[in-house]
Parts: sequence; structure tokens; C-alpha cells
Amino acid sequence: MPLKTVCIIDDELSVRRATGALVRSLGWSADFFSSADSFLATVERSAYACLICDIELGATSGLDLQRRLRGMGDTTPMIFVTAHGTPRNVALALAEGAVCVLDKPVDPEALIAQLTRIMSPADR
Repeated sequence: MPLKTVCIIDDELSVRRATGALVRSLGWSADFFSSADSFLATVERSAYACLICDIELGATSGLDLQRRLRGMGDTTPMIFVTAHGTPRNVALALAEGAVCVLDKPVDPEALIAQLTRIMSPADR
């Protein structure tokens, strides 16, 4: 059975590394992007079982990325991790189908619970 891959999109290297280590400790693989634009440039976008994405990413925000993906018919589950979890951002993310919005610094147990729910064989 092929390894499930989680895509981590965050402009902070330390966050990408820590989140990737957590994902790999759970038995999944991880790919990394420092921007929404670099993620959109990849051909294999549909290969991901889940996206973990920051909201504030620069030119193209995580919310912009989510809208673009949904507009293309991509329904890959998205978890947002952010230091910008304003009520407006949370509402926008959830309205577009985000699984959840977690505040930075992320509680590892909360992220594990969401990933486990998304990645369980019954759901995917």
C-alpha cells in the first residue's frame, strides 16, 4: 500500500520542519512548499491526501489558494495553521470547506487528532 502524503505549505522553515517531523512520526510522508504559488506550480497537486497550510503566505494567501483549488474542483482536505486566526479568516476558511483552523503555535495533539480523522482508511 503506498504511503499517504501530506503537503505542508508554510513560509516559515521551522514550522515546515516541525510539522513534517510530526507527520512522518505518524507514518505518513510529507512534501513541503514555502508558498502557495510554488505549490500551484507543481504538477502532482492531486497526489496529496491532505494539505496543511498557513493563511498568511505572501502574494497568494492560504485562503486564496483554497479558493483556487476549490474552483478547480480539488476537494483535498485542508487544515489551516495560523497566527492570523481572526474570526473573519476562520469563517472564510470553513465556508470554503477547510477541516479546521488551528492557532500557532499548534497543539500537536490537536493536529494529530485532525490528521488521524482525515487519513483514516474509512474516510479516504
